[in-house]
Amino acid sequence: MMPTVVEGTLPGRVLVGGVGYRWFGDASFALLVSDALTDGAWPVEVDVLDLGYGALHVAMDLRDAKPAYERVILLAVTERGRAPGRLYRFDCPPGTPQLQDVQDRMYEAGAGVIDLDHLLIIGRHFDALPDDVVAVELEPHGGTTGDRLSTSAQALLPDAVELVRREVLAPARSRVRI
Repeated sequence: MMPTVVEGTLPGRVLVGGVGYRWFGDASFALLVSDALTDGAWPVEVDVLDLGYGALHVAMDLRDAKPAYERVILLAVTERGRAPGRLYRFDCPPGTPQLQDVQDRMYEAGAGVIDLDHLLIIGRHFDALPDDVVAVELEPHGGTTGDRLSTSAQALLPDAVELVRREVLAPARSRVRI
């Protein structure tokens, strides 16, 4: 059980969102982490949501959020050629994506592909994301399907929950837009 968080310690409104597919082996990891996080006690400024739906719709929902989110922490499973079975954390830089990249991502997202990079590019294009966006990713072992996580992904669930909890409570990051 996650400890109760004291209100007033956050940089503003915070969203934690799992991006991925349900019932699809290790590709379900991010949504299972967000499910586990909904069991914790969070201040009213924190929303934990399932973002396992189209990137364009997610971007529009985030853009329309009132008040706007000041920090977004996204969970995902992404193959990037790193050591599999490990968690990776990185800051997602602000900026305006190239229009061709937006078009390519919109095409795939419209076809039902749920992908962190699609959300980041489409979200940045529509100014739906704050500057302070952090991704926590699992580099998967190839070929896991079905309704259960691999043993290694299952073992990482508590670590991912703790990492996200620390990210939620981290001080605001100041970034300079160029």
